[in-house]
Amino acid sequence: MAGDFGQTGWTESTLKHIAAADYDMLLLPGDLSYADFIQSRWDSYGRLVEPLASARPWMMTEGNHEIEKLPVVEPEPFKAYNARWRMPYDTGATPSGDNLYYSFDVAGGAVHVIMLGSYTDYDTGSAQHRWLQRDLAAVDRGRTAFVLALVHAPWYNSNRAHQGEGDAMRDAMEALLYG
Repeated sequence: MAGDFGQTGWTESTLKHIAAADYDMLLLPGDLSYADFIQSRWDSYGRLVEPLASARPWMMTEGNHEIEKLPVVEPEPFKAYNARWRMPYDTGATPSGDNLYYSFDVAGGAVHVIMLGSYTDYDTGSAQHRWLQRDLAAVDRGRTAFVLALVHAPWYNSNRAHQGEGDAMRDAMEALLYG
């Protein structure tokens, strides 16, 4: 699992560590290219990660740097992200209907992975909230030993710079995960 990749010397070091590891899949909970409206940075990021992303599955959800929404200039959020990183949101037992949140099973169904969207509506009654309820209800806990949920905005953390970022989402969704 890795997040907040960007395109720096640290990214190169992280990719070398990932390349040296024996892994089946990489989970990325957001902040991929740090393109922030500079579309050529999406292309350079694609070239940077292609050797690894083309060899094994990279499962991701969006972070705040993927939003790229400006009311007059670009009113549709996540346009570049959705065009470049299609996730399996329309497959499985409970399709979400949205590339920004979805789930899938691994390890023969022993692990159910839920990728939640921190920057799309998650309030009670929202499409994501209703989907998460359906998705969790469909998990057979007799067969599935682990349920793993990933978000970008941390629900709990000790980093002063990010305090409170995920609190509203936690308040809206955490009880579903404990249910």
